[in-house]
Parts: sequence; C-alpha cells; structure tokens
Amino acid sequence: MHTLFRQELAAKLRDWQEGRLSSASLHKWASDLYPQNVVYDDWEAHEGDEVSVASVVLQALDNLNSGLAIPEDAPIYLEFLETPTSQYERGLAHFESRLRAINYSERRRSLHNDPLYAPFCGRSA
Repeated sequence: MHTLFRQELAAKLRDWQEGRLSSASLHKWASDLYPQNVVYDDWEAHEGDEVSVASVVLQALDNLNSGLAIPEDAPIYLEFLETPTSQYERGLAHFESRLRAINYSERRRSLHNDPLYAPFCGRSA
C-alpha cells in the first residue's frame, strides 16, 4: 500500500507540466495506484464523510485520457492541492469551475490523433 502525499502528487504534476513526464506515463502511474493501492495523507472529516484533495486529484489523473487533461491543465490541479484543510468544499468548487471553463470541443479536435485520447474524442473530432 502506497501512502500518497500532496507533495508527491504536486511533483508529478510539475514534471508533467514541464515535459519530464508524458501524459501516458502520468496516467499509468495514477492508474496503478487508484483506487486500491493507495492511502492518502490528507483525509479530513466533511459533512459526515471523509474527503481528500489528493484522492480527487489522483482520480482525475486516473481518468486523464477520458477527461482530456493535458499538461497545460497542471496549474488547475496544483492550485487544488494547495487547498487548506477545512476548505475542501470551497477548493473543490473552484477546481470544478476551472475544469468546466476548458473548451473541450477544441480539445477533442486537437487530441483526436493522439492514441491516449483518441477513444474519447468522438468520430467527428
């Protein structure tokens, strides 16, 4: 079992953003961990549940290809990882808002020839 710290996720995201780690490699790393092979260092109680910013980010990276995430999106994830304890809901709302602002139609067109993303770009891309 791997204990995942926000700092480790941030380092992976910076490597991805700066071209030291490919999207395919980051996706594989996340998929190898999520959901069964990892515990998170940042669990916190929230409205009767336990939540983790690191868990949300790792899940998003596990779905990197279907979510059409690219290295230019790394700042969105890095900002969410800086969410202070007890501000999970606010941080999550901002994170989701930034993701919704992405032009996914254009993204599908630009990624339709990339084997990692092509299955999620649709035939009309």
